[in-house]
Amino acid sequence: MANDGFMYVEESQQTYKRVVHLDGVRTTVCENRFEITVQPHCEIWEQLAVQQLREWIRWRKAQEELQNTRSVPR
Repeated sequence: MANDGFMYVEESQQTYKRVVHLDGVRTTVCENRFEITVQPHCEIWEQLAVQQLREWIRWRKAQEELQNTRSVPR
C-alpha cells in the first residue's frame, strides 16, 4: 500500500478539503488546517511538502484578501 497514490478533493462554499496520499505520506489540506501524516518507515519528500505548504499559505492569504474586499463598504 505504500506505493499506492490517490487524491481526493471536496469543495463547497464554506469549506475546502484536499487529501493526497502518495508513497505512505498523506497530506490533508483544509481551510484552516494543513496536516502531514506518515506511515512507519516511509520517507517524506521535504521539497514537495514545503511546496504544498507554501501553496496552502498563498491560498489562505488570497481567501483572506477576497473576504476583506467583500466587506469594504461601497
